[in-house]
Amino acid sequence: MSRKPKAPVSISEEVALLELQLQALEIIEDILRSNDPAEAEARESLRQQVARSPGQPQRALLVHMLTIRRSNLS
Repeated sequence: MSRKPKAPVSISEEVALLELQLQALEIIEDILRSNDPAEAEARESLRQQVARSPGQPQRALLVHMLTIRRSNLS
């Protein structure tokens, strides 16, 4: 599952990727900044996903969200 991301082909694609990464980082920071004890497990899960996906915050956030969704459905 550790597929190397496809390199952007153009400057506009590179800028779009950087914007996506920045948005993902901002969301991750907001989640990790929370002190709600009820969300401690979710924050730890997100930290693990970030560690597993260095340089790919959008991937870490997506996997985290899918994991949380699956656990909420069970």
